[in-house]
Amino acid sequence: MVVGTRAQPRSVTESPVPVDVIRTEDFAAQGTTDLANQLRTVVPSFNVNIQPISDAATIVRPANLRNLAPDHTLILVNGKRRHRSPVITWLGNGIADGSQGPDISVIPSIAIRQAEVLRDGAAAQYGSDAIAGVMNFQLKDAREGGSVEFRTCAYRDANPGDPSTCGSGILGDIKHSCNGMGGRGQAFSVAGNAGLPLGPNGFLNLSLE
Repeated sequence: MVVGTRAQPRSVTESPVPVDVIRTEDFAAQGTTDLANQLRTVVPSFNVNIQPISDAATIVRPANLRNLAPDHTLILVNGKRRHRSPVITWLGNGIADGSQGPDISVIPSIAIRQAEVLRDGAAAQYGSDAIAGVMNFQLKDAREGGSVEFRTCAYRDANPGDPSTCGSGILGDIKHSCNGMGGRGQAFSVAGNAGLPLGPNGFLNLSLE
């Protein structure tokens, strides 16, 4: 039986293990510039932990594969190990507590040429920090050219504060009511990448977000 699809091929089919290759076009097609959120929409079994704590842990977003601790996923940048975050994860759910995973959200998505994700254990080849899998980020190395991305979005709460639809009333012993105002806002982001020659054979590739 032959099954057809219009989806673009992404996985490496010649490999005996599941490997996904996500290219620049896949990142640009996402509605967000945050690398962690982009990967979460295109890579199965990938997730990021958002820590709602008002200290350094708030801005550190360790990644994990297959619901294992973040320090069980090996993160590589151009084939070299990415250093771990100094912040110890604490979510209170037992999955990532006490782990120190690399923070991939500090890498601008516009700086990535392609991302390679091995969604299988590779501890025999890479060590115990690759029990959940391996993620390798290949950065752009062009000596000329560049690109600029500008994204904007606006939002508004669909509920303008109508008590008949916003759920005001008495819930147990707590009385709650609508404030009569709908939430609204706007956000935008700008990212750029430029490649410059450096000597006869070198290059300088800069990215900003």
